[in-house]
Amino acid sequence: MMSKRTLYFICLVLGIFLVIVTEFQDAPDMILQIGGYCLLMLALYQLSKGIGDRPTKDSYVVNENEEEEE
Repeated sequence: MMSKRTLYFICLVLGIFLVIVTEFQDAPDMILQIGGYCLLMLALYQLSKGIGDRPTKDSYVVNENEEEEE
């Protein structure tokens, strides 16, 4: 069975392919182009939901030597 992530990667590649193919046609088919953009945006959105939050970094870390000097 294919995972959802694999399906979204296939949608991403298919969307990119449809957009590129319709861009280089003499008379581009708007339905194919819109469908390609929709597939592309859907795949990017679904794949980006799987990216976790970045861990927070402390902007200021007190060094032990700095504490002793104060």
